[in-house]
Amino acid sequence: MTTTHRIVVLDAAPATVQARVACVLQDGSAFQVLSCRTEVGHEGIGNMACLLDEVLKDARWERPDLVVVVIGPGSFTGLRTSCSLAAGLAFGCDCPVVGVTRGEALASALSAYVTQHDLDGWLCVMAARSGRWFVESAAPDSLTSGSVVAVRQADWEAPSGHWLIAGDVVDDVLLKAPGALVAFPIQGEASMQEIAKAGLSRLEGHIASRPALPLYVDPPEARLPAAGLRARPQ
Repeated sequence: MTTTHRIVVLDAAPATVQARVACVLQDGSAFQVLSCRTEVGHEGIGNMACLLDEVLKDARWERPDLVVVVIGPGSFTGLRTSCSLAAGLAFGCDCPVVGVTRGEALASALSAYVTQHDLDGWLCVMAARSGRWFVESAAPDSLTSGSVVAVRQADWEAPSGHWLIAGDVVDDVLLKAPGALVAFPIQGEASMQEIAKAGLSRLEGHIASRPALPLYVDPPEARLPAAGLRARPQ
């Protein structure tokens, strides 16, 4: 008997700031996008709930069977918004919610390429603010990220060996170690189908569990006032 799932995908992780929402129907091994909305800028992140309402109406779904949200690394505001919306939708519809990283959404294709070309593993390198990168890495056959760090672009050094490079700054990364790094043929963000597939794999226990909470690589920039907090009201 073929299993089907109605999957809502939420992604507002990129530091370049954009929001994506989609309804993806999984039927056996096929993942079909029934409806999708993308909006760039902080307005798009603030409008995610409206985008969600639009795709659900387009797909004619009253409720999903699963909510998958990209948990990072990336935009602080985007991650808080999308993860909160995902949790609220899952609670209201009484369905599970799972989180995947940006690298994990690409991991199935990346790991297959690494194995085929006998490389040491994959790196998913993504733009961050202030001249920095987020670097997500994994072993050759891993479908989950082993580590995620933030580095200064000028200071980053490629690991020894031959690694597959994906993400949104591939061309800049290749300049760091010409000949030692291999660019993944398909550049850019994971498709909504890939995100849905990774989320379903996590739900079914095929990859290690991870909470659907923002993956904050950087420490918070908010600071306590120099004079301390105000006294508690009486």
